[in-house]
Amino acid sequence: MNYLKTLAVAAIAATGVTLSSASARAMEEIVIGYVDDLSSLVAEAGNDSLNGVRIAVEEANRAGGINGRPIRLVTYDGKVDPQLTSTFVTRVIVDDEAIVVLGGNVSGAVPATIQIVTEEMVPFFSMSAAADEFTDPPKPYFFRFGPSNSQDAVAVADLIAASGFETVGIINNSLPFGLDGANAITAALGAHGIEVIINETYEVNATDLSPQVAKLRDADPDAIVVWPYPADGGRVIRTMAQLDVDKPTVIARVALFDTFRELAGEAADGVMVPNTVDTSRADVRAMLDVFAERFGQRPPTMYIAMGYDGANAAITALGEASVQAAIEAGDLHAARQALLAAMETIGSFESIQGAPGNRLQFGPGRRQGLQGDSIFVWAEVQDGGLITADLEAFAN
Repeated sequence: MNYLKTLAVAAIAATGVTLSSASARAMEEIVIGYVDDLSSLVAEAGNDSLNGVRIAVEEANRAGGINGRPIRLVTYDGKVDPQLTSTFVTRVIVDDEAIVVLGGNVSGAVPATIQIVTEEMVPFFSMSAAADEFTDPPKPYFFRFGPSNSQDAVAVADLIAASGFETVGIINNSLPFGLDGANAITAALGAHGIEVIINETYEVNATDLSPQVAKLRDADPDAIVVWPYPADGGRVIRTMAQLDVDKPTVIARVALFDTFRELAGEAADGVMVPNTVDTSRADVRAMLDVFAERFGQRPPTMYIAMGYDGANAAITALGEASVQAAIEAGDLHAARQALLAAMETIGSFESIQGAPGNRLQFGPGRRQGLQGDSIFVWAEVQDGGLITADLEAFAN
């Protein structure tokens, strides 16, 4: 048993919870687990994804569950803490007897989760943890439902190239998401022959970002790419405004967060951000209407869609005859293995991300579900909200 798993089991034991094996009782219902940040740095993503999962589960249960069995969703708040996340992932697998675990919006906590689900042989459906290393090379029990950093980076680089910019400055935080993103966008820009003339990295909790932003200003790039988390991203944009850095700016996905836009204020107006949710699609609008009625109005972001897509893929795979046979026999391990096999053999799953007709594609050597060049639409920050991007204005 490795160190993280030992800590996780010990923490559970300290709460007085008894770890049990699969039982006939567990097979009376189908348990799906969800472990993610629900109250810390990226809680918006965790909660939006969770509520997308809830919508899909509620729809399935209203339709009779899976083969007559209701779905029970069990949730835990792992914050951005790998050790706490490990504890809850172990708990949802061993004590709650989940067949599949969803979550994974926090790149920094995902490696510990991958260790545990691999040892326990339980499929893990990750939402937006974007580091490329999670799916390249593929990990057997890990499936990603949002775009990777490389996919974000290609979209950003394509926009910058189409806008005619020749030099770029990058500023990113020192967390795995920021470091991996900086590497990805550097490579994507290089493929277009666009020069990165400066790349500044800062600590995520730094309160004074003026040294890094001043260097960015003095390098005088044509455009700027920011790869942050929400709170530090807000500080970057405000510092840019204070130091008169007025350049076309793109932020990878984080500008979709309310937290970022509230902290950045009017300094964020005009910032561009790639999204995977196309609100011109009737099915997307219908789902978002249900979401708003159930949980209140939220920006139409990829985090909601990832949760909805991930849960629906799980529900589809759970309905396969091999999975149902294992559930009927009360064999939890066999049910998990059958679900893993079903994800690969079904392969193609409906998605509300990307262009109409876009589907998630999985297989024995593929754990990155979103594929192709029809994933993204562009949004722009304006007056604290998100509007359809004006790409011509960005280029000028």
